[in-house]
Amino acid sequence: MNRRDVVLQIINSKKIKKSKGDPISTALLSGGTWAFRQQGLTLRAGLNAPEEAARIIVETNQKVGSDIVWPGSGYHNLLIEALGGKITFRPQGNIDVAESLLRSVAEIDSIQIDFLNRDVGIESVRKMIVLTHQAIGREYLVGTSSWGPFTLAGQFLGVEKLMIGLYKDKLGIHALMDFASEVCFQYLAPAVTSGASILSIAEPTASGDLVSLRHFEEFVAPYLTKVNERLKQLGAVTTLHICGNITDRLAVVPHLGVDLLSVDYKVSLKYAKEVLGNKVTLAGNVNPMILKDGRAEDVVAAAGQCIMDAGQEGNFILMPGCDIPPSVPLENIQAFIGAGLDEGKEVK
Repeated sequence: MNRRDVVLQIINSKKIKKSKGDPISTALLSGGTWAFRQQGLTLRAGLNAPEEAARIIVETNQKVGSDIVWPGSGYHNLLIEALGGKITFRPQGNIDVAESLLRSVAEIDSIQIDFLNRDVGIESVRKMIVLTHQAIGREYLVGTSSWGPFTLAGQFLGVEKLMIGLYKDKLGIHALMDFASEVCFQYLAPAVTSGASILSIAEPTASGDLVSLRHFEEFVAPYLTKVNERLKQLGAVTTLHICGNITDRLAVVPHLGVDLLSVDYKVSLKYAKEVLGNKVTLAGNVNPMILKDGRAEDVVAAAGQCIMDAGQEGNFILMPGCDIPPSVPLENIQAFIGAGLDEGKEVK
């Protein structure tokens, strides 16, 4: 089997037993900004040259061999601009929201979601997906990513207003979550026909570091479930990544309809495996700062620890605990991927 098929088998057949010495499926989580930096391309420049952007993504992955490739990662906040908000591009790094889309929840009635399909930048991202899939989609699993509904709601309204609304305007926040869920789906659905077989939903604002389990169950879980169900009807594999400590909400994850859960380095892989069992494939969770600042041997050691903590069952994918900083050395990513491929030699 090629690497694409290995990943899909791991995700779809959650009761695989891994033999000692079998390679671990290993992949980056997002990494678009990092890939561009390998050849001096910025996110803004990538939008103006999607062919060049796709070429860099493909060539970079040929050097590192990530089982999953994520064209379009780093561009999540394009949705804000497409619908009427304002964004700014960092010289190196992702896109910031300069002006929120909404001053109040009541303004959602005036927003036209179909503007997503008229946006030149979003069209450029979809072209990157098409070209990446055409180039390496038979060998590697090609996907893309987006903010999840709760994080989108915070980007649309402002995180502080969102948090206040959880207590003072529950009906309004539920209406906002319905709107954000539809935006999330309408952004990701065309990516499937463009060649993205796996879709990553990132929900950093839903972290246990920011919202309680009670609010997660009321304002996050129902909308994640709705989006996941609709995307899976299109044939997509769905991934969820929530930054920070989500230990108290791991038990909720199997009810969200997600195929793969990517966890931050703050979460114990051992405990996550105990809670999730074979219900959801687990991914994680090497600290990105080790990848950025450590030596290659430090990276291999951290990867090996994750492999041991995840156990010998095959429903596990080795990943960083979050998107990697743009300045991570290429040799550290090669060491990280190699640690999974050489698992039988490196991990005793």
